Amino acid sequence: MNTETLKNRRILIAGLGLTGFSVIRFLVRHDLLFDVVVDCDEAQANAYRQDIEPLITAKQNPILHTELSMDVAARYDLVIISPGIPRSHPAIVSALAAGIEVIGDIELFASAATLPVIAVTGSNGKSTVVAWLAHTLQIAGIKALACGNIGQPALDSLLVEADLYVLELSSYQLESTYSLNAISATVLNISADHLDRYESLDHYAQTKRRLHPMSDLVVVNRDDNRTWPTEGLSDEDSRNKYEYFTISLDSADHQNTRWHRLANGDVNYLCDGDCSLIDEAQLSMPGVHNVANALAVLALVSPLKLEFERLRSGLISFAGLPHRSQLVAESDGIRWYNDSKGTNVDACKKAILAMPGPVLLIAGGISKGADFRPLNDVMRCHVKLVILIGRDRELMAEQLDDAIEIVMTAGLDEAVEIASDRAEPGEVVLLSPACASFDMFRNFEDRGDQFVAAVHEVLAA
Repeated sequence: MNTETLKNRRILIAGLGLTGFSVIRFLVRHDLLFDVVVDCDEAQANAYRQDIEPLITAKQNPILHTELSMDVAARYDLVIISPGIPRSHPAIVSALAAGIEVIGDIELFASAATLPVIAVTGSNGKSTVVAWLAHTLQIAGIKALACGNIGQPALDSLLVEADLYVLELSSYQLESTYSLNAISATVLNISADHLDRYESLDHYAQTKRRLHPMSDLVVVNRDDNRTWPTEGLSDEDSRNKYEYFTISLDSADHQNTRWHRLANGDVNYLCDGDCSLIDEAQLSMPGVHNVANALAVLALVSPLKLEFERLRSGLISFAGLPHRSQLVAESDGIRWYNDSKGTNVDACKKAILAMPGPVLLIAGGISKGADFRPLNDVMRCHVKLVILIGRDRELMAEQLDDAIEIVMTAGLDEAVEIASDRAEPGEVVLLSPACASFDMFRNFEDRGDQFVAAVHEVLAA
């Protein structure tokens, strides 16, 4: 697909979030005609029309449909869907059955990108790894631009001067991507998430692994078999496109695993094959999950054939992103951490294990069909008190062990006050909700910002 082949297509943009508007800007830049559909009432439609008007030229006069129906979709031969619209939507199912092409913004990006792409997906850590990659490469003198599911929409990034794109991809985006051509890519890990959208964990994992055939090098997490390739291993050339990393210190696990850890006395090194590169204690972020992220970063940049000394400074100095196990305050021997991006069970578990003391955990929100029972073991060992908020707090409480002390409260401010009253020196208060935020907040960033504000207010009292 290229923009010339779109000249005579009847194009429908479905959805008008950040992605939908980036698609509009892209199509306008290439002088292409299109219509738009977004489920809304007439008042909202008028507001959308006002938002669209400054973006279009005199040539474009898009129809704005207010319902994504089978009848509307049938009028077009190309539907560009936003990530929030599942392919199981009745109108999309009908369109696909009728032979109508359905793609997402990343497929358009793939058709237009002329620079190398490093692509990252996974259940947890993908934003951290994308930002870490961009940071490390920029310090090494390469203009690496982080884009996609992090920050700037991929199509808007095409206008920015760069040497290389570091592309974060969600499973939603991968559903409608077919022809990305990355120099390296990874599915960092798979854990239960978005099970309100996918039929099963296997279906979710299969969607993530759609990235594998779209990359020259695939970096695989040996410690997570759901990320392992399931096809394309029949010949040596195919097998050679896969490189593995592991956080295991057992040398038996290092066979055919280029990127690993090596214990030497009290020091654990990150290794490239037989070469010890760096003491993991030099990394700026806590937690063994960030050791795994660092190994993934090293593996993903390997096609660029850079000497490690060019990478060392960036690898060490990256301090992480907001809302990811972020230390926001320390007072009277109590540390307060914001891990609002911990929107699933596995992320919450890793955040708890990375904390430097007994944890008072604030959790809850929209469960997304999650099973919270896998948290019980780590909570029994490391969590003093669980304070539950949000829509599904009672569901979460029902699945947690009776031996775990639980307090339920309506709001985040009250949860912070309870934590402040109960926490003692040497302990940690951690917001890591294991749930989505949309019941009470605009997004996880809003939730994290409100937590930080509440913490500062309590500490100032």
